Amino acid sequence: MSKKNSILVADDVKLFQLFIKQTLASKDYGLTFVETGKQVIDMVMKKDFDLLILDVELPDMSGLEVLRSIRKLTEEMQSVVQLKELPVIMVTAYPREEIRREAERLGVVKFMSKPLKGKELRKIVKDVLKGHYQKSGRRRLILCVDSEPRVQRFYRGTLSEENLDVITASNGVEALEMVEFSDPDIIVTELNLPEMDGVEFIKILKESNKSVPVIVVSSINEKEGKQKIENLSVKKYLSKPFRLEELKKSIKEILGEEVNE
Repeated sequence: MSKKNSILVADDVKLFQLFIKQTLASKDYGLTFVETGKQVIDMVMKKDFDLLILDVELPDMSGLEVLRSIRKLTEEMQSVVQLKELPVIMVTAYPREEIRREAERLGVVKFMSKPLKGKELRKIVKDVLKGHYQKSGRRRLILCVDSEPRVQRFYRGTLSEENLDVITASNGVEALEMVEFSDPDIIVTELNLPEMDGVEFIKILKESNKSVPVIVVSSINEKEGKQKIENLSVKKYLSKPFRLEELKKSIKEILGEEVNE
């Protein structure tokens, strides 16, 4: 007797749950339904599922927050036990481009808008469970920290590329919140910042064991600036004015290192 494929469905709308039950009714599938993000995380930690169908809008947290938590927990547990990466189909009744991009960055296999078509969903689920799928292109996220709005606009306009997204912060406090919430792949920061300067920001980042590579792009004199960040494991120091191509090259090299590690 062949083993059933276990599918976890996270959605608090009863009509959608009924649609999934009818669409995926099969002796080959075992369906488990939950309605909150916390329940998703608890279930994933307790049992191996072959697929997660995850709604973006859940009562207690967003689907994106759930997915970040799952990915983080999986990474943390890899040193203890080898875990397969859970394929995720994300669904939403309110599709927005920034949500789709973030979902793709987190490696969903499919991002779908409600109402779903039963025939299309059945095919996608069948393909995913057979391993016939390709994850959405891994988008990388850059957090750029600078108090000048024009510099923030410059970063967003020049660093955003096909597989790179840019978010910005004005000071160290704001940047720490973004690191916690958005989990960037790399940080580009000025040292001369209001409220919490760049040096303090990098120190706290390091003390919190956040292994996000940092590039400093600063108006502070290079010799003085490098003294301030000594022993803080900064990957690159660039003085303003800087050459954009040098910054882009450094970002690509560092992200390449992160991928290959």
